[in-house]
Amino acid sequence: MSITNLTRKYIPSLTRDSKQNMQALKELPEMKLWDMIQKGDKSVVHIGMNECVAARITPEGINTVYTDALSGCNAVSFVMKGLDKKPIAIHSHYTPLRESQKNQLAALEKQLQTYDYFVDKTQEPKLFFNLRGLITKANPDVVVGVPNCIIDYVRRLADKFFKNGVDEHIFYYQNNGRPAYFSSANILQFDRENLNKLKLTTVGEKEHFFDLKY
Repeated sequence: MSITNLTRKYIPSLTRDSKQNMQALKELPEMKLWDMIQKGDKSVVHIGMNECVAARITPEGINTVYTDALSGCNAVSFVMKGLDKKPIAIHSHYTPLRESQKNQLAALEKQLQTYDYFVDKTQEPKLFFNLRGLITKANPDVVVGVPNCIIDYVRRLADKFFKNGVDEHIFYYQNNGRPAYFSSANILQFDRENLNKLKLTTVGEKEHFFDLKY
């Protein structure tokens, strides 16, 4: 697999050594990706807060789309197959405010409309949510999702464009009690040698692997 491994073996602790702390920051997945962009890498696309971006994924072009700074925000993504069999990724990052949710839905709908003519409707698209969750003292190893109306809103939007349904995945991220150097990134990475291979990294560097071949 030719997907760059950004995840760390462990999360470093905060120390009194400023140089060590700075190095720990540089090792965050989102910082590595930002550094790639700053060095001119056109294969990586960053999604800012209150922004929605669509990207055509190709072997020679874009293969990574990501958002950072998810701290209560909603990340919603569609991954579809184009008629040319290459993926189309729509990735969004908005705050949980009611007005932001309206803007997120409007932005997603605009991108879905833009690419609707080119989406292969015989292929089941994937829909990813990365949403705020909580951990409790009683069960600190489990992230519990909190009610979020963006799920139902986006489901209704998906029904409008995909009559045969979507393959939906909801991931909740820890938003309370985060340790230092906890990654806040939501990353979509496609294998440039086999675009059917997708790696999704959610907040906290949880890795999920998908095969887009049907």
